[in-house]
Amino acid sequence: MPISTVLSLIPETNVTLRPTMGHHAHAAFLSIMKETNSELAEELHAQSAQKPFTVSPLMAKGTPRGKNQLHIRAGTECKLRFTFLDDELFAHFGVAFLKFTIPPIQLGNATFQVKKWVAHTSAAEKWGGNATYAQLIQTATDDTHIRLRFYSPTAFRTLTPRGQKTYNHTQIDLVRCYQSWINKWNAFSPVKLEKTEFLAFIAEYARLAQAETKTRALNFGRHTEVGWVGHCACRLVSDNAQHLRHILVANCLADFAFYCGTGYKTTMGMGQTKRLRNPN
Repeated sequence: MPISTVLSLIPETNVTLRPTMGHHAHAAFLSIMKETNSELAEELHAQSAQKPFTVSPLMAKGTPRGKNQLHIRAGTECKLRFTFLDDELFAHFGVAFLKFTIPPIQLGNATFQVKKWVAHTSAAEKWGGNATYAQLIQTATDDTHIRLRFYSPTAFRTLTPRGQKTYNHTQIDLVRCYQSWINKWNAFSPVKLEKTEFLAFIAEYARLAQAETKTRALNFGRHTEVGWVGHCACRLVSDNAQHLRHILVANCLADFAFYCGTGYKTTMGMGQTKRLRNPN
C-alpha cells in the first residue's frame, strides 16, 4: 500500500544548513527504522535493487545565507517527507512513533525535534496521503491530458555513447518517466502491469505538450547531483478504442508518481513528483 508521511520538525537552536543535502535526510530515515528493526535498516541501506521508500529534501522557510545555505530560526516548523511502497516497511516505521520515544533527528550539524507526523491528505498537509494499489487502479481516469510537477531535481542516469561512463540526463523524457514508475509499481504491487506494450504505446502516442523546467542541484556532501525541476503537460494522442487500457495505466502511474518519485536517487531527495489536477 503506497503511503506518504510528513514529519513536522522543530530545530532546537538557530541553524544554518543546505536544505538540499538529501543524504542527511536518507540517514535520518534509516536512523528511525533502526529504532524498531536494525536488521531491516541495514538491509535497506545495502539494497541495490528497487527500494520501497523515498525521502524528500528538508522543506523549510528561512533566510538565505551564503551559497545555497539557509538560516532557520529555532522553533521554526520544518518538514520532511517519507513515502513507503511496502506495508511491512511502513508498519516498522509506525511502531517507532507509537512505542518508542523518538530521539532528535540529526540533519548534518542541525538537531530537530519531531513535533508530529501525518499520513493522510488534508487542507493543511497536501504532501500526506495513502491509497492501496487496487484503489489506484480502480480510480484511474481515461484523461488524455496529464500534468505533472517535479519539485526536487529529477534525472535519469545515462551511459555515454561508448558505454564507459554515466551522466545525468536532465531533460523530461516521458518514456523514461513511465519506465521509472512502472518498474517501481511491478516491484512492490501485488497486481503487475504489462510493461513492454505499454511503454511502446507511450513512445508512439505520448507527446510533451508543454514543459517549463530549470536545472537545479542537490548537494550530497562530496558531490552534487543535477536534475530538472518544474512542470509539464503531456497528451496521449491516440483515439483508438483498443488503447483505452494503456490510457488507464498511464493515468494510474501518473497518480502513483506521488508515492514512488521519478528517476534517480529518489531515496535521497531527488525526483519528488506530484500530478497536478488543477492549474496552479
